[in-house]
Amino acid sequence: MALDAFFISHLARELNELLEGARIDKIHQPTRDDIVIGLRSPNVKGKRLILSANASFPRVHLTSMARENPASAPMFCMLLRKHLTNGRIISVSAPDLERIIDIKLEVNDEMGVSSKRTLTCEIMARHSNIILRDADDRIIECLKRVDLDTSEKRQVLPGLFYELPPKQEKLDPGAYSRAELFDIICNEKEEILCDKWVISSFAGFSPLVCREIAYRAGGDLTLHMSELSMAQRERMASAICEIAGGDAQPCIVYDGKHPYEFSFFPITQYEASMTAEGRDCLSDTLSEYFEIREVRETMRQRSHGILQVVKNAYNRTQKKLALQREELKKAENREEIRERAELISANIYRLEKGMTSFVAQNYYRNCEEVTIKLDSRLSPQENSEKLFREYRRMKNAEKYITEQITSGEEELIYLESVLESIEKAESEADLSEIRDELAETGYVSRVSDRRGVKKTALRPYRFTSSDGYVIYAGRNNKQNDALTLKSAMKGDLWLHTKNIPGSHVIVECAGEELPDRTITEAAMIAAYYSRARESVNVPVDYARVRYVKKPQGAAPGRVIYTNYYTAYVTPDEALCKKLMNKD
Repeated sequence: MALDAFFISHLARELNELLEGARIDKIHQPTRDDIVIGLRSPNVKGKRLILSANASFPRVHLTSMARENPASAPMFCMLLRKHLTNGRIISVSAPDLERIIDIKLEVNDEMGVSSKRTLTCEIMARHSNIILRDADDRIIECLKRVDLDTSEKRQVLPGLFYELPPKQEKLDPGAYSRAELFDIICNEKEEILCDKWVISSFAGFSPLVCREIAYRAGGDLTLHMSELSMAQRERMASAICEIAGGDAQPCIVYDGKHPYEFSFFPITQYEASMTAEGRDCLSDTLSEYFEIREVRETMRQRSHGILQVVKNAYNRTQKKLALQREELKKAENREEIRERAELISANIYRLEKGMTSFVAQNYYRNCEEVTIKLDSRLSPQENSEKLFREYRRMKNAEKYITEQITSGEEELIYLESVLESIEKAESEADLSEIRDELAETGYVSRVSDRRGVKKTALRPYRFTSSDGYVIYAGRNNKQNDALTLKSAMKGDLWLHTKNIPGSHVIVECAGEELPDRTITEAAMIAAYYSRARESVNVPVDYARVRYVKKPQGAAPGRVIYTNYYTAYVTPDEALCKKLMNKD
């Protein structure tokens, strides 16, 4: 991971400058692996400190993102509150070449006596942990207990003295001068990729840093150590010396719009294929990089079950529609069956039981000769009646199947809208409303809350246009219905992406004419909160609410509308965030 020992060393120094003297106000544990600490300090006003031992996203940084907290705090959170609330941060530090951050605090114990505590966050992928230690370095409690069954080399349990993880048998790149590093590099002649040699020889560097060193040395990540010229070895020594001993210059590498990598110094190895953007501080770099990815990953995990239910229903409906359309196509040939039945009746005087076919003049087709097959086990009359029954069955089936196909297509549209709602869900409350909706429509069983906890109703997204008009966007189909059919006034403006699942958007205007800028901004919001958020020139229909109706028996979120206009806009995430009301 890019959060290596050198990054953490720079981060600890930055946090020490910001947090020294800060007091701990509140402590929460929003998820199993995350601790969020509220602080009282002029240096971090409006921000909280997050310590995460998540195996995929371990980190320590300041954050301004609000998180949902459980109704009752977990035991580890309660213990931290007991020991650390109102404690004063003395220092933030990192042991040499370790992915560990120690937060040393001065607190008052149960007797009101001043004592020392250390809150340690070990940032080691699946071995990440958060540990509370006393003044004697004895472990008070830890987020993840490590016993002998888990690790024979190092145990982390309450009552044990805290020990650092076993050190790697590698060189400290910061302990050597440029000339000494050059000598070490010159002595290496093996057939090994340059980045692999750097990571196996020096401690504290992540694979990303090692690739960057190799790229700065040779301009090619496929070079082996034995292929390096003396000039390239000099550049490698300079790169190691600069990275290990230089100041922090944080940056984030973007693959299009999505953050791809981050580091504490400029990354050049991706050349023009990606964009590297500098940042002012390491904490903000981590916040920007991780929080987008964490929200997406957390919601992906939480929504997996409900998403699978909807996808299964969608695939099942698609297969059912394919069979119905095939059956309908067969019914299109029913007139040929009726003609064969009529011809058998017209020629019944010529036919006998046991015949397998006969030739007749088809008076439906200009008296052309046609060969008609017969079932030899049936009489001519029975052959005719069998075909007439098949004709009537197909005629009746056409009407029934057409209705079923229309119903199936409506169901697909509805399920697509549910999938879109799941994709844009931002919290457990969003998913809870979607589960309720699916329970009402019969796709999942309703689960009663035995704890009797009253659910807080979510409000639609709220925006204020540049001209001062209030704009609402529904989070899911139930909210769309409530927003359009109950909350909105007849004269308000309604917007929705054309034939694309998405949010209903309402502009409060009470019938007055809206500025073009407000209509455009509302259309961009509708496009962004739809399945077409990554597209350009998205069609958005808009009409007064009085022209929007819900057909009887229609699925949640489904409406019909008239007297509308269509605007073509490109979704703009930055604009939506700018216009959104945070309260």
